Amino acid sequence: MFVTMKNILQLEGFRNAKLVAGEKGADHIVNSAMIMEVPDIYPYVGRSNLLITTLFPIYDDEKALMELIPKLHALGVAGICIKPFRYISGIPKEMIRQGNELQFPVIELPPEANLSGLVNEILEISLKKHINVLNFRNNVHDSLMKLFLEGKEIPELLDNLAEICHSPTILLDGSSRILMKSRELTRTLFTATGSIENGTLKFAFKDKVYEAEDMILHPIRAGMRLFGYLVILKGEEARENLLVAAEEASLLIASVYYKNYAVMEKERSFQDSFIRDILQGKVTSPMETINKAKYFGWNMEFPQVIMVIRIFAHDEKVKKELYEEIIDSGYIDEIMESELKLAESKFKLVYLDDSMVLFINSIFMEKKGKGLKDLGEKLIRRISTSVHTGIGISEAVLSIEDLPGAYRQAKIAAEIGYILHSDSFVSFYQDYEMFSLIREIRDQDLLKAFTEKKLGALLEYDRVNEVGLMETLRVLIEENFNAKKASEKLYIHYNTMRHRIEKMKELGLDLENGFSTGEIVFAYHILIWQQALKNIAE
Repeated sequence: MFVTMKNILQLEGFRNAKLVAGEKGADHIVNSAMIMEVPDIYPYVGRSNLLITTLFPIYDDEKALMELIPKLHALGVAGICIKPFRYISGIPKEMIRQGNELQFPVIELPPEANLSGLVNEILEISLKKHINVLNFRNNVHDSLMKLFLEGKEIPELLDNLAEICHSPTILLDGSSRILMKSRELTRTLFTATGSIENGTLKFAFKDKVYEAEDMILHPIRAGMRLFGYLVILKGEEARENLLVAAEEASLLIASVYYKNYAVMEKERSFQDSFIRDILQGKVTSPMETINKAKYFGWNMEFPQVIMVIRIFAHDEKVKKELYEEIIDSGYIDEIMESELKLAESKFKLVYLDDSMVLFINSIFMEKKGKGLKDLGEKLIRRISTSVHTGIGISEAVLSIEDLPGAYRQAKIAAEIGYILHSDSFVSFYQDYEMFSLIREIRDQDLLKAFTEKKLGALLEYDRVNEVGLMETLRVLIEENFNAKKASEKLYIHYNTMRHRIEKMKELGLDLENGFSTGEIVFAYHILIWQQALKNIAE
């Protein structure tokens, strides 16, 4: 256990000493002791030191006496032991007041106290404690290292650590979800609530609730990568022993994680290359491809739907870290299994072209559209509410040869959704049937000339004046040219909407004639299509 001021008072040399101030600080930890031999002691004392003095260096300096305790307290010193009578008649009342106010222990030593002897006694128990901790560290290291060198996996390491520490151990992922737990916790009721992120993590085990102060929590890292957290619930072993055990175990568990991660990354690289070939149409034998997919744990059955999940963040580093966290954490796998009741072999998640691509076997999905939309919205909520996330969903396809087209559909749906929505969204390709017609028009110059003729003046006016007429046109189209509903959706006054419509008419948009309105809507969709293709190309 840690040595505290309370423990110091129980030592033989402190038998006749009295705690005269700062009783509430009696639990301060003491890791060393020193004698005050110079007036300017502050550069030489450290946190958790215990200062022992007769006050001789400053006994005739009133200002220095009054500053001593506040300054020592500010430096994190554990407390002060003062031997009066020789240079001062007694401990000044102001120092006692300061000690009580700051909860800074002030101990009055008896006349017979030997200061050097007291320091040695404190250092002796500190050294003994340190040796005990080192021996415990070595025991943990040797025991776990033996298992590690034998090729044992994390469950065996956790069980061994729990036995050494006489305390249950738990392994959490980066989101505070339980990945593994030591054997003892699997034999009885054990629950976990809260999270590390907001400081509410709690465990309930054997009629006891373990809160932050009842556990040791240590991150498991390898380089910049956080794999999760190791938790040791406090039991019989001293806290400092549990701390060093957590440090040693975390290093070895991180090594196991990193070894497995390196293997997984290599497999993932082969898998991504295999799937990239499929999406680029480089399939020579569908049957051979289906069999090869099984090597990657993917039972490729049809119909298949493709989801493209994109994070629209300007900070590339933040975006990359989010993608890695989502894939490594298993968020999406968990939702697929819990919400769609799909076995892991029925879907496949990969990272390609700055997005996550999710292949879903939709053969057993009821109400596919609603099911996929609900799934997409759950994924967005789970991924993050703080970043702009978009999901594009393809139409269902029935063969491997159709997968490249489905992938393109999902990418286009994501890009169109990004253009049309300022918030996170789920976008279906089939909701934009007009784009299927536009896609069949191969003459891009013809499309460009048509949009320029119908919307060129409006686009130029927007570019110069930044009024937002294109955005107004978009909402008018969405609301079937109902000006009142469109104004409400844009949070502008109805008269402002009327003014904008008049400006559109001045710029050549005939919104009264049905045929002209149809051409304007078609031109608008061409513009959106071209912007989506441009974004994909970039």
